[in-house]
Amino acid sequence: MHDAAMIPHSRPQFGAEWLEGVARVLRSGHLAAGDEVRRLESEVAARLLQPHAAAVDSGTSALMLAIRALKAAKPSKGPTFVVGVPAYTCAAVLHAVQAAGAAPLCMDCGDDLRLDRDKASTKADQFAKQLDAVVLAHPFGGVEPAIADDWPCPVIEDFSQSAGACWQGRALGGYGDISIVSFYATKPWGGACGGMVLSHDQQIMAQIRRMRRSDACEPGLHYVGNHQLSDMHAVLVRMRLQQADRERERRNSCAALFDDCFAAADHASLSTVGSDSYYRYILRCSAGAEAVIRHFRQRRICACRPVKQPISTLLGDDSCHGAERAWQTCVSIPLLSDFSAHETAQMCEAIDALPAFLSGHLNG
Repeated sequence: MHDAAMIPHSRPQFGAEWLEGVARVLRSGHLAAGDEVRRLESEVAARLLQPHAAAVDSGTSALMLAIRALKAAKPSKGPTFVVGVPAYTCAAVLHAVQAAGAAPLCMDCGDDLRLDRDKASTKADQFAKQLDAVVLAHPFGGVEPAIADDWPCPVIEDFSQSAGACWQGRALGGYGDISIVSFYATKPWGGACGGMVLSHDQQIMAQIRRMRRSDACEPGLHYVGNHQLSDMHAVLVRMRLQQADRERERRNSCAALFDDCFAAADHASLSTVGSDSYYRYILRCSAGAEAVIRHFRQRRICACRPVKQPISTLLGDDSCHGAERAWQTCVSIPLLSDFSAHETAQMCEAIDALPAFLSGHLNG
């Protein structure tokens, strides 16, 4: 094994143009929301063919504000505003739902980490009289096909992990009644932090713009906070957008190489989770995630679980068996757009050695 530095799970790229972008904002003397934010909103809206966009301080805020706007526009079907959420996704989704004063309803996933559509449809039908909105997240660079289904409520499309990808000739982020995206540093469109809400619904978007700025709040507004994005953060996102497509192509090329390595490894306990536009490279191991994580970390590669803990587990919901299986068996390994030749060899060597490690683990 090479004596190599730890390969990180994420490593955003920066260049000289980033420094110039930051310097431009500093020279302008305007750091708060201004021209850079407006340009970012226009650029993202144009990419997704959306007429309205509102930049905010995080993806979590984007989801929270979207739910609050729906609550204000559409009376709940019951005493509580109920939002369907994927059971196997990051906890930020749960935090946003709860911060909006809504109740989450978990929807299970299948082996491909997309929604178990039969189970999700059954659950949606079961709760149709009380389901007020649903969050559909495209997982780990893939596409969530349920975005095209007929849901009994407004759909919030979270395309944070698949930003820049297309499906059926349309850009992801253009399917939901409302779409949200995170600009957190490790995301495909990441700058440093921030998020955005997009929609064709002018009334919803006007409500979100009012709620994101406390010093311009109106009397009687049910919620208002400080959720604006700064020009400094907006310019970093705009820099990322200029190279995001190239980065996605490089990740896809690396994923194809890893596919070949895993195919050659051919171990009974291993399988990979395919994607449409890779953001993470995820594999499943029936021997358990911990064994795979230990193997890669021993070889100076930062592997981890794709989701720290399923939302269903956080809520004490024991009906989402697919999400629990995913947590027990899934591992995310680095998929960097700037792998060096040395790092690529290090990754392939680790993949090649994994079957022998697992055989020893299972027999030991």
